[in-house]
Amino acid sequence: MPMATNRSIKTRAASLTAAALLAATGLLAAGGTAHAERTASDTLANGGTLTPGAGLDNGDAHLVMQQDGDLALYTSGADGTGRQLRWHSGTTGEGNRAELRADGNLVVTAQDGTELWQSRTGSTDCPHMPWTKLTVRSHGDMSILAGQDSEAPYYVPLWSASFGLQPPCGYSAR
Repeated sequence: MPMATNRSIKTRAASLTAAALLAATGLLAAGGTAHAERTASDTLANGGTLTPGAGLDNGDAHLVMQQDGDLALYTSGADGTGRQLRWHSGTTGEGNRAELRADGNLVVTAQDGTELWQSRTGSTDCPHMPWTKLTVRSHGDMSILAGQDSEAPYYVPLWSASFGLQPPCGYSAR
């Protein structure tokens, strides 16, 4: 009897493992890698919004939609001191929210919806793949990446705070 119980436990464990693997495979086939990252504190997915006070963090890098209306990227020392501005949208006094729109364009808008700043990575400005995401990197940069729903996802940089528009979008002054 103990032999049968032991075999039964191993069979159940193998079945659970197989079910988990199948579920993960199903997520991958449906673009699950993109969706799994949408909840990360360093990522803003299509349709995501940052309202005043909200932000994204990754290690010593912090992107925040400030109360003063500016979308700003900061880095700080390991102990949280020495905060340094790395990039900002230049919308102080006017901005109300930052949104990564469904077409892949990052836009800072005023309270009335007027566009104050944009990354120019939207579908009419820049050919991109089915989804985009804004990520904050621990070394103090942020990027808008495009990807495709596939089992072997890869990302194409469209824009970064350090370099502005990237190929295939073209080039522009930051």
